[in-house]
Amino acid sequence: MRLNAVAATVVLSAGSLALAGGGALATGLPAATVPASSLATLAGISGALYAVFAVLALVALSLYFAIRDHAYLALLAFSGAALALLLAANGHLHALPGFGLAAVLGLQGLWALLLLLAAASVWIAQRYADLRQRAPRLHLAGNRAIGVLLVAAAAGLLGLDALAAPMRWLAQAGWLAAAGFGLAAAVVAVRHRLWFSAPILLVLVLLVVAGITRMLSLPGFVADSAWMHLAWQVLLAGYAFLLTIALIARLALVRAERDSERLARDDSERRLKREATRLALVQQLQERLRELPPGDMEWAAFRLLFSHLQALLRLDASALVANGYHGMDLLLSEPIDSTGHFTELAARRQAQLRGIARGQVPTRMSLHDVVLTGEHGGAHAAGLHAAGLHAVVPLPIRAPGWGVLLLRRGNGEDFSHDELTLAGDFALLTLQHAEEALTAANLRRSAELDALTGTLNRRTIDLWLARSFSEAHRARQSVSVLFVDLDHFKAINDTHGHACGDACLRHVAGVLRGELDPSDMLGRYGGEEFVLVLPGRDGDAARRLGERIRDAVERSTLDCGGKAVRLTVSIGVAPRLPDEHQAGAAVERADKALYMAKRSGRNRVCVAPAVFT
Repeated sequence: MRLNAVAATVVLSAGSLALAGGGALATGLPAATVPASSLATLAGISGALYAVFAVLALVALSLYFAIRDHAYLALLAFSGAALALLLAANGHLHALPGFGLAAVLGLQGLWALLLLLAAASVWIAQRYADLRQRAPRLHLAGNRAIGVLLVAAAAGLLGLDALAAPMRWLAQAGWLAAAGFGLAAAVVAVRHRLWFSAPILLVLVLLVVAGITRMLSLPGFVADSAWMHLAWQVLLAGYAFLLTIALIARLALVRAERDSERLARDDSERRLKREATRLALVQQLQERLRELPPGDMEWAAFRLLFSHLQALLRLDASALVANGYHGMDLLLSEPIDSTGHFTELAARRQAQLRGIARGQVPTRMSLHDVVLTGEHGGAHAAGLHAAGLHAVVPLPIRAPGWGVLLLRRGNGEDFSHDELTLAGDFALLTLQHAEEALTAANLRRSAELDALTGTLNRRTIDLWLARSFSEAHRARQSVSVLFVDLDHFKAINDTHGHACGDACLRHVAGVLRGELDPSDMLGRYGGEEFVLVLPGRDGDAARRLGERIRDAVERSTLDCGGKAVRLTVSIGVAPRLPDEHQAGAAVERADKALYMAKRSGRNRVCVAPAVFT
């Protein structure tokens, strides 16, 4: 930070330069008063000063293109303005190709150059003292001063005769203001202990003394000399040189700041990417899992987790190893061809993996002693990186179950603590959504099912009846309804008790399920009565199914308290009529057919005619 003090102090020296140089521009020294040997020496020193400022300007330009810091543009402006002022003050500027206008403008052009150097001095003071952060009000005053100085300089370059007299006083006032601003900036720099503040302050004092001496020589209070005329130029070059050193020293700070900004930007982008991945995972889990039945949810959830983690953590492969998770033992890998690798790993390291799962601390596991085989039994260690590290991320699965995620990178790069934590967070998120989806599915099923028999309840089977008849009517297909009723169910309850009666209902429901196709639907309609909805079956096919059900129930035996209970059922069948698109009439016919089966002696199947009388 001491670099800023350098700039601030240089600005103050530039103000002193104005005090010293202004008189020289106004009066100069006759060449006749200077010996020839001194003239040669002065000429040599002037040429060296020109070269110094030119080199410093090129260095500033190079630094700007390398670092892209506006402080180097300020240095370029300061060095360039100082070089132009020295050339003009020594009478050399107009001799350069393209600068003949300098001779025409005369003193007004010189005052304009003084004002330009003053503006550059204020600019570089702002940059190096970092006034925007350390002294915002002073920084704002500097912006205004730069604007005024540039306008005044532009007026001087117009070469108007009316401005000839005021320009000298305007230039000196501008440089006094620049010197005051530089002094204030130098105070800020010293207070914050910025780099090179002590040597810069020393050179500043010398330049102020040289400027005051030069001003006193104009009215004759101090004897004038050519060396006095050259002193402020040498000191100004010294300031520019110190400023350049400070800028070069500033490179490390600038690069550190740029690196810090880049790291912060990369970290922000990484966080945004992870949060976007998290949101995408949550959305896909919510959309995908609600469509799946229990048993498929776990596989789908972890497949989604793998797809997101592999892109986010640059994984070569990943796997889930779980025992007793929702009553299942799972080994799921991505990609599929890595299944052999993880199967071998889980078999050889099961105790270790279980211990890590119990400890709930993500870790890395060395695999130097694991021999891996491919899917066909051949050695596959080279392709699957047998030697190296795997990340093991425990899953919070309820005991006695346990589970872990296994992560692997093909490039051999190790896993950081942050990456392991991220994988654990994503795994926990996946588990939570899988549990929520499973709970919601069970709730939906419990709302649809009869609690005693596990078949569809009355409300749900009515919905399926309405849907099946509507679809069959549109597609002009068959659908039939069967009413199944246990015979003598009241006698069973009275003789063996209600617990046996409940067991009989569950037993009959199981026999019915065994005879149905996956497209058929079974529900408990109330009491001991069941309803079957048979899409695609006409009356004859429904009757044959009814006979199989009746026979299966009759041949089955149920043990109630050590006593064998034999069951029979009566069945009523009603197919959909061609013009029917609602189930009400068919249900009524099936119920009447069941009544006929009961009256005909039970343990039989009756098919409803079109009209009952």
